[in-house]
Amino acid sequence: MMLDRATIERCMPHTGRMVLLDSVVRWDATRIACSAMPPTAHHPLARDGAVPSVAAAEYAAQAAAVHGFLIDRPESPRQGLLAKLTDVELTAAWIPDDRGSVLVKAELLSRTAGGCLYDFEVACDRTPIARGRLMVAFTQHTTQ
Repeated sequence: MMLDRATIERCMPHTGRMVLLDSVVRWDATRIACSAMPPTAHHPLARDGAVPSVAAAEYAAQAAAVHGFLIDRPESPRQGLLAKLTDVELTAAWIPDDRGSVLVKAELLSRTAGGCLYDFEVACDRTPIARGRLMVAFTQHTTQ
């Protein structure tokens, strides 16, 4: 099931330019794949006209937020904080602006009322830019 940017904006606490994802390509109970337009010099995370590869973690965190929303279907997006990044491997200094869409994949490893853990990979034109693991801590606990 493909979702567009307008739907993505309703799934996460970010709005406007800080929504980095443009579509959900596919998702199921444990995985999500999203796509984003190539970054420009006006990207909200750009530094000196380019987006550093470490920003891939924010793309992945947003994919995780959308995934959690699609699983739970709450009335409003759940608030959370990117609490921890581990095993991060950056294979480029910058997210390229000339290789087409950014593909973001995330796989849910565990989930509790207090947070969740995902493996992620961000690539451009099938070339990995970053991979690793992220932990999100929910700022409002709910009963599951």
